[in-house]
Amino acid sequence: MWKSRLRGGSIRDRNGAIQIYPVRNMLLITYPLTQTFATIVVEAIVMLLVFLAPFAVFTVAIHVMERISQRRLAERFGWNSVLWTGWLGTPIHELSHVAMCLLFRHRVDEVALFEPDRESGRLGFVRHSYRQDNWFERAGNLFIGIAPLIGGSIALVVLLWLFYPSAAGAGLKVSSENDGTVQHLIQHTIDLVAGIGVEIFSPRNFFTFRFWLFLYLVLCIGSHMAPSRSDYVGATQGVVLTSSVLMAGTMLLAIVGVPLNKAISSFLSSASLLFAVLSLTVLLCGVATSLVYLATSVIRVGYKG
Repeated sequence: MWKSRLRGGSIRDRNGAIQIYPVRNMLLITYPLTQTFATIVVEAIVMLLVFLAPFAVFTVAIHVMERISQRRLAERFGWNSVLWTGWLGTPIHELSHVAMCLLFRHRVDEVALFEPDRESGRLGFVRHSYRQDNWFERAGNLFIGIAPLIGGSIALVVLLWLFYPSAAGAGLKVSSENDGTVQHLIQHTIDLVAGIGVEIFSPRNFFTFRFWLFLYLVLCIGSHMAPSRSDYVGATQGVVLTSSVLMAGTMLLAIVGVPLNKAISSFLSSASLLFAVLSLTVLLCGVATSLVYLATSVIRVGYKG
């Protein structure tokens, strides 16, 4: 029990509930002792990490695999080898930026879906502008910067559905069965990857044109879906604002008494399909990158000229 005496009245909290008392024309709010400010901040940080960590890991994984595949191709066949995959991957990359620009009400000033420039290494670009005093448009910079990851993942799911619809259907079924626990999510992710892998990489598929065309298109998309350096720079303009909004939201949940475990469980349940898509993307890009690495290992002489 917490007790304090003030001029004009006293405050007494026995049940731990928030109470409001008038004191000389002012409102004094008392919070439960069990929910200190430090506890609220810690819970908000934990929730923020749970929300952001999977996407950070996914971004790093895709970025590393893209660098490996592009570097190996460039070392063996020269800079023009990027065009073998860029003709498809680059337009998807740039259209993803455009879609997010429109979603967050940015003005699209100029677009080049596929315009290779050997001097700068640029294959395409999107120039956009926004109102600096609009918080929604400023926060949109983060999502515009990482848009190729989202657009590329969607394109790979569509590609899987077109080439191997039974594998895609099985993956969606597995992802919808999550009960919101971390252990269940991990197990279902493993089941998803294993199920799709068995379906696609069956020995009988190795002798079909469909299988190799599918892997080539996966390589085209996967080797151009990581954000560029300029994308990361642009995304940082919205990171602080977006993180602050998420932090404020999670702190609000803690203040009103929503248990941390319940909030995390609800997030995992609602995001199970998203995690399935991210896992599938990493699987497909990983296979395509591995094949590029193995195939180019046969070629010992690097490209000159």
